[in-house]
Amino acid sequence: MPLRTSGADTPMRAHRRFDAFRASGMVAGLLGTLSGPAYADSTVWAVSGADARGNYTGNVELIATPAGYRFIRVIGYGAPVAVEDGRSLFWVWEGTAAVDADGAVDVSVDLAKADFIKKRGDLVRTEADAQAVRVSGHFAPAGGVLRGSFSGQDIGADETWSAPEPGGATPIFEKHLSEIPTHEAIPAKERDHLFSVFSSYHALPEIQPYVNRPEFIDPIHTVIADTTDFDFYRQHPQALRVVDKVIDPISLQETLARADAYKWSLAGKAAYYDQDAEQRSIDPATGMLFEWVTDDGRGLPSHDSALWTGAYVASQYLRYQASGDPAALANIVRSTEALLTLTEITGDRRSFARTLRKATGNPLPPWYAGNGVYAAQEWKAGGNNDMYKGLMYGLTTAHALLCDQLGGYEDLCARLRYDVIQIRDNLEQAQGSGYNRLAALWLSAYITEAPGIVKKTVQEWKRQAQQLADGSHTIYVNGVADWSGTHLAAVQYLVFYLLADRFPLPDIEAKPVLRQGIEAIYGQFARVRMGLWSVAFARLGTAPHPDASDAARWRLRELPAPKPQLDIDHRVRPDYVMSPFPSAPWKFDWTRTDRTQSLRSYPMFEASAYTVYGWKQSPLEYAGDNTGLNYPGVDYLHAYWLGRALGVFSATE
Repeated sequence: MPLRTSGADTPMRAHRRFDAFRASGMVAGLLGTLSGPAYADSTVWAVSGADARGNYTGNVELIATPAGYRFIRVIGYGAPVAVEDGRSLFWVWEGTAAVDADGAVDVSVDLAKADFIKKRGDLVRTEADAQAVRVSGHFAPAGGVLRGSFSGQDIGADETWSAPEPGGATPIFEKHLSEIPTHEAIPAKERDHLFSVFSSYHALPEIQPYVNRPEFIDPIHTVIADTTDFDFYRQHPQALRVVDKVIDPISLQETLARADAYKWSLAGKAAYYDQDAEQRSIDPATGMLFEWVTDDGRGLPSHDSALWTGAYVASQYLRYQASGDPAALANIVRSTEALLTLTEITGDRRSFARTLRKATGNPLPPWYAGNGVYAAQEWKAGGNNDMYKGLMYGLTTAHALLCDQLGGYEDLCARLRYDVIQIRDNLEQAQGSGYNRLAALWLSAYITEAPGIVKKTVQEWKRQAQQLADGSHTIYVNGVADWSGTHLAAVQYLVFYLLADRFPLPDIEAKPVLRQGIEAIYGQFARVRMGLWSVAFARLGTAPHPDASDAARWRLRELPAPKPQLDIDHRVRPDYVMSPFPSAPWKFDWTRTDRTQSLRSYPMFEASAYTVYGWKQSPLEYAGDNTGLNYPGVDYLHAYWLGRALGVFSATE
């Protein structure tokens, strides 16, 4: 049966049989349109036809406009036509139409080639592919139907339009696409000053093609929200629907990324990524998160695994709180042991490892062999401030569940207690006065309840409270932010929020301060659609923010499962524009280091490069190649289970 969709892409009956509404009195008017100078305001036909792929059915719709007609064509191929992993194939065209005095219809459609994937196998998008493919069609009345054909470059089809009926309240297909400004227009004087500062950046060959574009000259960085076909994929999870593009291996891969994002419920996607972590993405020899796993099953240790594994332990803590799933508990135990090993394996309590791997027998710096009980593992030097945040996050959540709430893990908890005291007293990252010191003291006070440590924690809190209330210098200005730093700030606030909940400091009201700080960061990033931060903005600021809830929900919906293997470069798009401002401009190194970034932030299924942990990536990246690499979904799990804990997402979404 031909498929018809509403504006929300909800499948309906394709068409009613002519005799089903003959008595309504409409049939004469509809038949009259087949030989008159014009059709009704909106008329829908059932379509049947064939092209080089095979037979298809569907609908076309003509919608009257002041300039002629809007044309929409939605078709689906029948068996045995299938694409990718056996999915059924649908195709949507949008264009214009004109009707002559005899009721014949001439159609014009432009189908895109270049979008966001640069290369797949031997197929490469070239500069010529920025030009759309023009498809023309002519359909003439013949015996109560319209018959005709389409033709264009590598496109040809013969089809029949029959059984016309009035269009519904919404067209048979609609795109749902918006572009959201993330900041106000930059005043001309300020813009001119910035352009002067970045004149050497504008002179770079990568930037030169864009300097005369109006969007570059008056820049406003935007976020693209594209929810097109969300409902379609929820109801057709084994389909691909190519929209306004030619069909070839690249466009199918682009379509697959959207389908594998939108076909899942939020809960179903979480279950997928939880299982992936348990079975593939966590190193069974160490408990640390891999950077990626190759198609033949080899995992690469992540340089930043202390941070990502800490986030993973936190996600499983939140998962267990929501579900009581014993698998989450086992995951916490396994990876908590890994985090503790990071602090023990170096043999020097002043330092800790970034990650671990199974012993190779021949490590070269910065890798070193473990000794004694750690002889089966090797460790990577360089534990630093960023990695410390993950260490504290994972150990805080592990203690809260295993040692404070459940019990029965005495040996692990004794080890955790000892290591936290060592972190507090010896680890270089925990010395001085700052958030790292506060986290070490507060976690130690929580674990030991030692009066002297509690007193020191209160003193450190008082030194840090105002900066926390002010948002910890987490800012966004005209497309520029320390994106990795924004994630570190999220982790830090979440650690302190959990500690304030589990071990309130005497005579200290910590949560109002933390809420004030989160609200300050929301004021900076509210329109950027931050993903993980959006979840926190929704519930942990000084007031609920429904817009942040919506942003969080759609960001997670946009993330495909599995993360696809794509070679992306948005510069193949004809409408692509570079930002006039470099990323990390404070480094002034753009003549030596690639600091280019996009003026637009694209949906996550079009993201620049799917990585081990997306929330620390700039949303303005535009190119990257991860073909052959299977990335974990701990970023999704962290945001999803936090959203479940805060009531941003329900269990049935």
